[in-house]
Amino acid sequence: MTNFAPFDDKLSTRAKVIIALSEVLQGKSLSTLLGRLLDSCADRGFAHELTLGTLRHWHALERIAQSLSHNSITDARTLSGLNMGLYQLLYLSTPDHASIYQSVEAIKEVGMARTAGLVNAILRQVAKNPTKYRKKCDKNHSLPNHLAKRLKSDWGEHYETLWQTLRQSAPVFVRPHGVAFTDYADKLQGADVVFKTLTLTGISPKPYQLSAFDVSGVQIAQLPDFDKGQVAVQDIHAQLAVPIVQSVLADYPKSTPLNLLDACTAPAGKLCHWLSALGDTPYQMTAIDSDSTRLERAFDNIERLGFAHLLGSQLKVQTADGTIFGTDTPFDVIMLDAPCSATGVIRRHPDISLLRSEDDIAQVVALQAQILHNLWQTLAQGGFLLYITCSILKAENSEQIAKFLASHTDAKEILLDGDWGIPQTHGRQCLPVANGGDGFYYALLQKG
Repeated sequence: MTNFAPFDDKLSTRAKVIIALSEVLQGKSLSTLLGRLLDSCADRGFAHELTLGTLRHWHALERIAQSLSHNSITDARTLSGLNMGLYQLLYLSTPDHASIYQSVEAIKEVGMARTAGLVNAILRQVAKNPTKYRKKCDKNHSLPNHLAKRLKSDWGEHYETLWQTLRQSAPVFVRPHGVAFTDYADKLQGADVVFKTLTLTGISPKPYQLSAFDVSGVQIAQLPDFDKGQVAVQDIHAQLAVPIVQSVLADYPKSTPLNLLDACTAPAGKLCHWLSALGDTPYQMTAIDSDSTRLERAFDNIERLGFAHLLGSQLKVQTADGTIFGTDTPFDVIMLDAPCSATGVIRRHPDISLLRSEDDIAQVVALQAQILHNLWQTLAQGGFLLYITCSILKAENSEQIAKFLASHTDAKEILLDGDWGIPQTHGRQCLPVANGGDGFYYALLQKG
């Protein structure tokens, strides 16, 4: 195979997309590739749509590709080129001849001339009856079989809607920061930004209301006063974390500063939301994450949203392992955004469906249990821990909390109730919604 510098300028956009897809197929996270890919392409929008769209439909496209080949296709670049070509034929308005010819040429560009004939033949076969193959592609899930099996077991009646939703692009939600909700709505209208408003309410542990703007299709950097830190990008279901923790803080006396912990904080979306909600409440906030690289993004968000002045005084951000982290002063409230399979955000990060194995899920369940047990030791008597994941797998969520409660007699669950999510045996689960938020799980515990 010919070797190329990553996203060589001499390569076409389709060839660069093939390289990116094949890298994901071999275990690399799209987050480490996408920025460099898009920066190397003049037609960024097309490259973005081609990459994410192909990944969202990957498994369904691959079933078609494999069914039309006499032998199993195992080469990463050949399969990536084929799936990319199929995605264009079935889901984009690109003319068939362009989709086929340019995909075949891209396969040659990335050093796979020997499989160009196979790619050409399969794409031409599909182009003869695209409606037939589009129906085939849409008929079933586009998930790895091990994940589809788990979701069907966990979410029986919701399963079909769930796998269909996971193949769609995700809405983009933002919340105003440092400016009133109605005032920022006026700014959006004044800038002719098309948006929708969604509102969620909770009645337990205490009543609260949460509203966010859906600005899907808008360039985020073009939002009014984005560069001034007046808006934060955060999924509406992710925004639920702060109203929940703030509702339990309402009964704390104001005389002594609260000692707070945001665990697994990067990239600090929930941290900055929490800091904003705390206002003039006296507190000391510690934020930890085991990944120093991800913490760089956390510091970027802290600075853009105007909290850099708190560093070294009220806010301490550090690299730390949640399985062994300790403190001399117990925390009043811990917000634990636990590491997880991230299956609830597959729409936003479609490479997850290629990167997660059954073994990975088992390992993350074990890691969650270790972090939960360790951080529980740092929580003050009477304190609260909010457990959060962006997973839709019960093993990481309600089943994890059930095991924790069974092994920690000093823990009790606080009911979460409202017009959001689905109540579980323990905690509350948000599933991805076609025109709404991503998949998030919440469980609130108190130390007795």
